[in-house]
Amino acid sequence: GVWGLGAGGPVGFWGGARTAAVVIVAGVEQGIILAMVLSLLVHTRHGYRARNTVVATTDGGIHPVPIEKAVQAAPGLVIYRFNHSMYYANAEQLFEEVKRLSKLGPEPVTWFCLDLVAVDDIDFSSAAALREASKLLQERKIRLVLADVSEHVRHELDVSGLTDLIGADAYYLDVNSVLDAYQRHNEYATLQ
Repeated sequence: GVWGLGAGGPVGFWGGARTAAVVIVAGVEQGIILAMVLSLLVHTRHGYRARNTVVATTDGGIHPVPIEKAVQAAPGLVIYRFNHSMYYANAEQLFEEVKRLSKLGPEPVTWFCLDLVAVDDIDFSSAAALREASKLLQERKIRLVLADVSEHVRHELDVSGLTDLIGADAYYLDVNSVLDAYQRHNEYATLQ
């Protein structure tokens, strides 16, 4: 709403109230500047500790599950959804969560999908964290695949060298495509 109620909750409300007070006391320009600073602080705070999820499957459907209740999407497959732009403030969180989720049971993880549907930008620090995560997964004999990658983000991953590490065939349209490919891979491996 006008005062930041709704999606912003109490933080948005108090930010709006402060902005309104500054407008009344100091003027519109100072109020706009304050609103911009408060908005930047809130955005950075949310991005610093993104609320990421894993994708679970039930009865043929998919739904997000909090990291604390992480499950494999299929035996040996983890689908990790990063829910914010990737930048220096959350690069370490990204690496640590990939590291932890790659050990998720009950089956040993063989495929790790990074769902980027909510990611619209990746900076140098997070690209470096992704390269390190890729190397860690390779050491553990886990294939890294990516889903729902926008053209802009794909370009950044190509330039950063991640695509060279994981291969151009590691990109999938969406998580359903990953689930299908994983199932086909397992069926093929069973026939061998």
